[in-house]
Order: sequence, then C-alpha cells, then structure tokens
Amino acid sequence: MAQTGAEQLAKKMQDEVKRLAPQAVFRTDYTSYKDDGVDIYVYAPRKVADMLKGRLKGTLEAELRRVKNTRARLLMEDIENMTPEAKKKYGIPA
Repeated sequence: MAQTGAEQLAKKMQDEVKRLAPQAVFRTDYTSYKDDGVDIYVYAPRKVADMLKGRLKGTLEAELRRVKNTRARLLMEDIENMTPEAKKKYGIPA
C-alpha cells in the first residue's frame, strides 16, 4: 500500500530526529487531519531540544515544499519538565 504524503513526511522527520538526537522520543498523530496532515511530537532533553527544533524546522519546511498539499506541525517537549505519568504514557524512560 502506498504511503500518503503525511506518512512520508513523518518517516523523513523520524529518521532526522534519530540521526540528530538518538535519545529523543518521536511520536506522530494523524487524527487532527483527515489524510493530508500530521502532528509531529518530539520529546528531548532540554540541552538538545532547542538545537533540535532549529534543525528540524528547516527540514520540515523543505519536506512540505516537496510533498504538496500536506500540512504538518512540529511540537517539541522538554523531557525534564514532564510528569512521571506522561513519561509512562509515551514510553519515555524515567
């Protein structure tokens, strides 16, 4: 089965996150959009979150130009400020 543009974009972003920050946790959510968008959540330690967001923003913009008619939102979360319940819910080591 062929991937949608949103799935292709999410896969590219996941590969980039794993390359730049292997300790970061990556999660996608397609429910906010029908078939043409994705919310990308990245959970990373504070010391790499700012650097990661700057690098990923450029990659996201480039991929959005490449994959037409696709919407995406990049959301960063600092692992250090998360509650233990949220860490457990998303599978983040405590």
